[in-house]
Amino acid sequence: MGGDLSERYRNAMRPHRAFGYALYEPVPYARLFPGVLGYLDEKRQWHPLLDLTKSPIFNIVSGKSVEPNTYTPFLPPVGKMPDSRFWEPRVSSKHKETEIKLEAEADALALGLPATVGGALEYQSSVDFGAILMCDDAVVAEGFDVRDPFLVWIKKNSAALLVEFPDLRRHGAYIATWTYSAAKIHINAWEGVQHKVVLGFQVGATGVGNVGPETSWFRGRASNGWSHYVDSKRVVFFSGVKVKYGMFGSREEVEKKWRGQRSDKFLVDKLGNDDEEPETSMAEIELLGDDYDVVIKR
Repeated sequence: MGGDLSERYRNAMRPHRAFGYALYEPVPYARLFPGVLGYLDEKRQWHPLLDLTKSPIFNIVSGKSVEPNTYTPFLPPVGKMPDSRFWEPRVSSKHKETEIKLEAEADALALGLPATVGGALEYQSSVDFGAILMCDDAVVAEGFDVRDPFLVWIKKNSAALLVEFPDLRRHGAYIATWTYSAAKIHINAWEGVQHKVVLGFQVGATGVGNVGPETSWFRGRASNGWSHYVDSKRVVFFSGVKVKYGMFGSREEVEKKWRGQRSDKFLVDKLGNDDEEPETSMAEIELLGDDYDVVIKR
């Protein structure tokens, strides 16, 4: 899908911004993991460039370790033990939720749900775009508790990064410090207010008031528009650090506006002999998502 739909999905998932950047097309974990540096292009496709967890730093593009003195050395912080939890469906902002009364098994079957479900909910967007993310297996949260080492490193090495990877000047650089991934992912995104999605749930007792972390969820087969990612472990959200270089870049809404963050700007000196490049250029840092110790308290 194009970048516009991916960006609309990210913006619609703003209620879940504590998890970081919402990916409309989940990225294989082998390409997006804590400690990787890369970028998202205009279609929001992920391009991994450097693995900062390796010593020496590993260039994913060339398949080789970086040459000495290309970048300053990086000592990764100690990673956090992975934490696995089952998620309820993550629904976009500005939606309408309606409980559907199931009087008999036939009512559930008519909605494409198992006859044994305890209840059903219908979701409909109140604006011109809506989305639902479902993960059938446990979502694995993993990464680093601190971002400062990555911030210090990218400030020192931005000039060298722009020389080796010129696309970063246009797209910006991302360092993932925390990821949320699963292996059974289902996403439904739609445009317009007419589209409806029905989900069934089983909690051992009937009634939407009993829905909680132990609930099992089912997608109604009568609801179309689902995309399924069940081939491998993939990332649905990532938090970390983004650096935007200069006045250019992808047209995505800046997350700090959602979160009330102050700007963190710094100067990048020119490397090389390109006469068209200024001696220095401005760069701006944006933090994506909350630290995990904050997330789990919500």
